[in-house]
Amino acid sequence: MASEKNYSTTLALIEVLDTIYRALDNKEIIIGVYLDLQKAFDTVDHTILLEKLYHYGIRGNVHQWFKNYLTSRKQFTYVNDTNSKEMGISCGVPQGSVLGPLLFLIYVNDICNAAPEAKIKLFADDTNMFVHGSDLNDVTRNTNEYLRLLSNWFTANKLSLSTDKTCFTIFGPKKIRESKVQIKVHNCEINNVKFCKYLGILIDDEISWTQHIEYVYDKIVKFTGIFYKLRDKVPSHCLRDIYFSFVYPHILYGIELYGCANQSNLDKLVKLNNKLLRILQTKNRRCRVTDLYADYNTLAVPSLYSLQLLVFVHKFVHHRDLLPEVFENYFVFNNSVHGYTTRLKDELHLNSIKTGFGHRTVKFQGSLLWNNLPSALKQPMSINNFKTKVKCYLAQ
Repeated sequence: MASEKNYSTTLALIEVLDTIYRALDNKEIIIGVYLDLQKAFDTVDHTILLEKLYHYGIRGNVHQWFKNYLTSRKQFTYVNDTNSKEMGISCGVPQGSVLGPLLFLIYVNDICNAAPEAKIKLFADDTNMFVHGSDLNDVTRNTNEYLRLLSNWFTANKLSLSTDKTCFTIFGPKKIRESKVQIKVHNCEINNVKFCKYLGILIDDEISWTQHIEYVYDKIVKFTGIFYKLRDKVPSHCLRDIYFSFVYPHILYGIELYGCANQSNLDKLVKLNNKLLRILQTKNRRCRVTDLYADYNTLAVPSLYSLQLLVFVHKFVHHRDLLPEVFENYFVFNNSVHGYTTRLKDELHLNSIKTGFGHRTVKFQGSLLWNNLPSALKQPMSINNFKTKVKCYLAQ
């Protein structure tokens, strides 16, 4: 669930993409629907919210406190030194507050009951659904039925869907992706798109990550000229801080997912990152790439991908309380699959895969990377200590 403890957008993306990869590995077709709520936080009905709070056990003085918190608010418009009349606010949760997102999550918490069989993914006001099956007609019919049920839920809860911004993507063979499929919301046909941004990541129908890598590239390529101008005017430690403030976060976010892209797709981003480091460190092209990353105590894109996956597996093995419950049994050890005493009994079990899609799951890649680690790095230790040691190992 979106409100689950320790959940992040990256973990939500890992769960979604591994679900898509596994379905594709089983030769299934997936329709992903990206629902766009119009001003979601501003349209929360106070009466309905208070009823839901009561239903979840918030009663008595606490319920009255929430009622006063929500209903005693007024608003006015200020233009050219003139105030409009004050008006009471009958809907919406305060944005920018700690309670705002929590109240919204409580408001939409029961959406899964509207279509129990649908794979609805919630993260704050991002609502998405992924329907899969072996037959395109069945998947299309089920998707439209689930959307009909969800539309009824949105209407009952006084939330509005923007049909212009709501869209869907078909994942599967090229012939299937190019099929004419009609998906409707409120009897309005929504657009079939080749890619869509979900939680800050551009997911394309081939899951090649071409669009997302291009998106990251465009975000950081503009710093090339800026860094040339800055490097002779700003101290080296400031240049390092600038890199980790304006370039590194764009590369790091979602690398657990797009890092499995073909080398030909990643190469463009890798070379740009190398170039930016050369500029900042005033190094020529003959300088070893490993030295560039060693000077900034960081890793190249492929190694950064491995690091992030290994940190995720390390949390599962030694700090499972730092992961949400959905990942409780995500990885499996060989000794729990069979009772044989083998030298591999304490390694992670590698599920059988049928296609390249199964090979790209975080579950498979994470298990593979972990099994190949030296035994000394698999021992219990803090996350920071693990990161430091694995960075040194990968840098070698």
